[in-house]
Amino acid sequence: MSILEVLDAADLGRAVRRLRKERGWTQVDLAEWLDVNPVTVGRMEHGRPVAITVAMRALTLLGAKAVVIPKWASVDVAGEEPPRG
Repeated sequence: MSILEVLDAADLGRAVRRLRKERGWTQVDLAEWLDVNPVTVGRMEHGRPVAITVAMRALTLLGAKAVVIPKWASVDVAGEEPPRG
Protein backbone atom coordinates (compact mmCIF):
# COMPACT_ATOMS: atom_id res chain seq x y z
CA MET A 1 0.00 0.00 0.00
CA SER A 2 1.31 3.41 -0.84
CA ILE A 3 0.60 6.69 0.89
CA LEU A 4 -0.90 9.38 -1.33
CA GLU A 5 -0.50 12.93 -0.08
CA VAL A 6 -3.62 14.92 -0.90
CA LEU A 7 -3.34 18.68 -0.47
CA ASP A 8 -6.17 19.87 -2.70
CA ALA A 9 -9.08 18.73 -4.86
CA ALA A 10 -6.80 18.05 -7.83
CA ASP A 11 -4.64 15.70 -5.73
CA LEU A 12 -7.76 13.92 -4.47
CA GLY A 13 -8.98 13.52 -8.04
CA ARG A 14 -5.67 12.06 -9.19
CA ALA A 15 -5.72 9.64 -6.24
CA VAL A 16 -9.27 8.49 -7.01
CA ARG A 17 -8.40 8.04 -10.69
CA ARG A 18 -5.25 6.04 -9.85
CA LEU A 19 -7.08 3.79 -7.39
CA ARG A 20 -9.98 3.29 -9.81
CA LYS A 21 -7.65 2.32 -12.65
CA GLU A 22 -5.69 -0.05 -10.38
CA ARG A 23 -8.97 -1.92 -9.85
CA GLY A 24 -9.69 -1.96 -13.57
CA TRP A 25 -12.87 0.05 -13.10
CA THR A 26 -14.24 2.61 -15.53
CA GLN A 27 -15.74 5.90 -14.43
CA VAL A 28 -19.13 4.36 -15.21
CA ASP A 29 -18.36 1.41 -12.90
CA LEU A 30 -17.44 3.70 -10.01
CA ALA A 31 -20.44 5.94 -10.67
CA GLU A 32 -22.76 2.94 -10.48
CA TRP A 33 -21.27 1.87 -7.14
CA LEU A 34 -21.59 5.44 -5.85
CA ASP A 35 -25.10 5.85 -7.29
CA VAL A 36 -24.08 9.07 -9.06
CA ASN A 37 -23.83 10.21 -12.66
CA PRO A 38 -20.53 9.31 -14.39
CA VAL A 39 -20.07 13.06 -14.96
CA THR A 40 -19.72 13.41 -11.17
CA VAL A 41 -16.85 10.92 -11.14
CA GLY A 42 -15.19 12.78 -14.00
CA ARG A 43 -15.57 16.08 -12.15
CA MET A 44 -14.04 14.59 -9.01
CA GLU A 45 -11.11 13.12 -10.94
CA HIS A 46 -10.45 16.53 -12.50
CA GLY A 47 -10.43 18.32 -9.15
CA ARG A 48 -13.83 19.95 -9.59
CA PRO A 49 -16.22 20.33 -6.63
CA VAL A 50 -18.28 17.31 -5.58
CA ALA A 51 -20.02 16.53 -2.30
CA ILE A 52 -17.62 15.40 0.42
CA THR A 53 -19.87 12.40 1.03
CA VAL A 54 -19.32 11.26 -2.57
CA ALA A 55 -15.55 11.69 -2.28
CA MET A 56 -15.39 9.79 1.01
CA ARG A 57 -17.57 6.95 -0.31
CA ALA A 58 -15.36 6.74 -3.41
CA LEU A 59 -12.26 6.36 -1.25
CA THR A 60 -13.94 3.67 0.83
CA LEU A 61 -15.11 1.73 -2.23
CA LEU A 62 -11.61 1.95 -3.67
CA GLY A 63 -10.08 0.51 -0.50
CA ALA A 64 -8.55 3.76 0.76
CA LYS A 65 -9.15 6.01 3.71
CA ALA A 66 -8.58 9.66 4.45
CA VAL A 67 -6.51 10.59 7.46
CA VAL A 68 -6.30 14.18 8.68
CA ILE A 69 -2.87 15.05 10.03
CA PRO A 70 -2.00 18.53 11.32
CA LYS A 71 0.78 20.16 9.30
CA TRP A 72 2.95 20.47 12.39
CA ALA A 73 2.62 16.80 13.36
CA SER A 74 5.44 14.35 12.91
CA VAL A 75 4.10 11.11 11.45
CA ASP A 76 5.78 7.73 11.07
CA VAL A 77 3.80 5.46 8.77
CA ALA A 78 4.57 1.80 9.40
CA GLY A 79 1.43 0.29 7.93
CA GLU A 80 0.12 -0.81 11.29
CA GLU A 81 -2.60 0.46 13.57
CA PRO A 82 -1.22 2.55 16.45
CA PRO A 83 -1.54 1.02 19.91
CA ARG A 84 -4.69 2.06 21.73
CA GLY A 85 -4.56 2.92 25.32
